[in-house]
Amino acid sequence: MHSFRHTFLSLLAATTLATAAVTQSTSTSMPFQGVKANKGTVALQRQGQDWRLTLSDDFVVPDTPAPHWQLIDGRGNAYLLQRLVAKDNRQNRSITIPTHVLDLAKVQIWCAFAETLLGEASFGKVVELQPRSAPAVIATTAAFAGVKANKGTASLGRLGNQRVLTLSSDFVVPDTPAPHWQVVDSSGHAFLLPRLVAKDDKFNRTIVLPAYVKDVAKVQIWCAFAEVLLGEAAFATPQM
Repeated sequence: MHSFRHTFLSLLAATTLATAAVTQSTSTSMPFQGVKANKGTVALQRQGQDWRLTLSDDFVVPDTPAPHWQLIDGRGNAYLLQRLVAKDNRQNRSITIPTHVLDLAKVQIWCAFAETLLGEASFGKVVELQPRSAPAVIATTAAFAGVKANKGTASLGRLGNQRVLTLSSDFVVPDTPAPHWQVVDSSGHAFLLPRLVAKDDKFNRTIVLPAYVKDVAKVQIWCAFAEVLLGEAAFATPQM
């Protein structure tokens, strides 16, 4: 009888600890606010090695073309993800967050057809999803040269499976409207990337290079407001 009671109490304690662990790994956003997505919340939960987002039962999918999941990290970078409504009218109410999203501040519903924000839900604070270890540097550019961006360098590194661009500590962010990262590949194609300065005045000094950029010959700082090149820095040879 004593042995059964001891075993039962041990199992009860283990179950309680497991439940507490799940609870600690789960966060719920504030309610969605926006012109079309303005009901319900989204839950963030750790499942094994993955982080998953799940919309609440009272969330109403906007009746608009091509609504998508979009995530905003603590630096203001936007990550456009899956369609909220698949082609067979199934709803993707739960998704796995890609590992290159290192932290999460907001979940947005984005209309990819009209390029319009339909609504968003904030977690109140930035939730760290992945450890921020320093990337292993592969190559460093020559010094930036240009009318506004003319100090420091950029380095290309690897962080797991991701290619990461990082500005050196002596790089000076141009005092111009809407400076953006831009990279140029070996064929001369330009790819406009995230803002260098986020809306809350945080600097995106490190960004993840999208998979569709096959190689990088130059790193540029581009003013998206005036459509003017502010400065650029070249690698000795294009980097994959």
